[in-house]
Amino acid sequence: MIIMRINSIEIIETKIPLKDPYKLSRKYGVVEFTHPTIVKIYTDNGTVGYGETDAWAGFTSETPETVAAVLKHNIAPAILGEESTNILKLHKIMNFVMRENHMAKAAIDIACYDILGKEAGMPVYHLLGGNLYESLPIMGGIGGETCEEAANAAMKTKTKGYHSLMIKVGRNPVQDAQCVLAVREVVGPDYPLILDANQGWDLASAKKFISIAQEANPVLFEQPLLGEDIEGMAELRRCCDVPVSVDESLTSFECAQNIIRLNAADVFSVKVCKNGGIKESMRIIELARNNGINILFNSMLEEGITQAASLNMALATENIYTYGHAYFSPLRLEADITTFSDLIRDGRVYAPASPGLGISLLEDVLDRYVIARTVIKK
Repeated sequence: MIIMRINSIEIIETKIPLKDPYKLSRKYGVVEFTHPTIVKIYTDNGTVGYGETDAWAGFTSETPETVAAVLKHNIAPAILGEESTNILKLHKIMNFVMRENHMAKAAIDIACYDILGKEAGMPVYHLLGGNLYESLPIMGGIGGETCEEAANAAMKTKTKGYHSLMIKVGRNPVQDAQCVLAVREVVGPDYPLILDANQGWDLASAKKFISIAQEANPVLFEQPLLGEDIEGMAELRRCCDVPVSVDESLTSFECAQNIIRLNAADVFSVKVCKNGGIKESMRIIELARNNGINILFNSMLEEGITQAASLNMALATENIYTYGHAYFSPLRLEADITTFSDLIRDGRVYAPASPGLGISLLEDVLDRYVIARTVIKK
């Protein structure tokens, strides 16, 4: 067995426009750009692994700036010279030098799984046990709109072949509920609707909203309360006829344990970079499976590296959510810096066949959006 050691780590900071502004809850406002942090890990035998993380101020405690700083000054120097495929040891080192910072660690984790798959000559999902599916349905998404705008946006999304729709709410409870009812009227009675409030409300407002919006028969109500308010999420679940999902509340394995202890969720919204990479995400997924909780594979405003990492996990996940997953993120950006979008056809995303994450990095496209590059080496 050839031991490949980490020779150098390149940290690439980017700024990529969305095709259209994305209107979210009142907590987040309107988003026009995303800031993926790309990592390239170079090994001493020439293999290169690609990682990505997508920090978002307010969504987690990390920002693109803190991710870059932690990678440059703490994590990357600590793992230089280490075996690139010894993912358990790399996590142990990262956890020692930085106690939290799940998103910064995720970029390293993803890149090392990419290296492991490339050296093994197989996609990452085979390293996770194999693929249970050849493809997965995609969940579309629309931002906060007026009722008329929401209805039009919903029909456009449905005609793209997406199998369900996430509607961003979290502003005025009554107006948002009316928009949900307007969407239901135009998409028909059987199209699955997922309502995501992104921490936009207190408990009383969330109850007021869902008491009206439940007439639209939504299949899921995601994260209406602050991420820290697990007790409030549990109370909402007890009195709500719509299944409840946690997203911002679910940042770590320990958070997952607390959510389960308080019976605060029916569904876990997993995002590979938010949850610390593939290794830690799979721990959360297995814990959820053992407790009868299904997994919605969700996304930040991600480029194709993170999306590919998430897809490889989903293909190996038994307790997968029925109504679709967020694998259209690069399509809402000005450009996909990878070949991930080639895996999307007719509202579904298909298993990659190539080793590693199964995608290629389009260097010429990436170069258009780079705002800073740093190489850490001995």
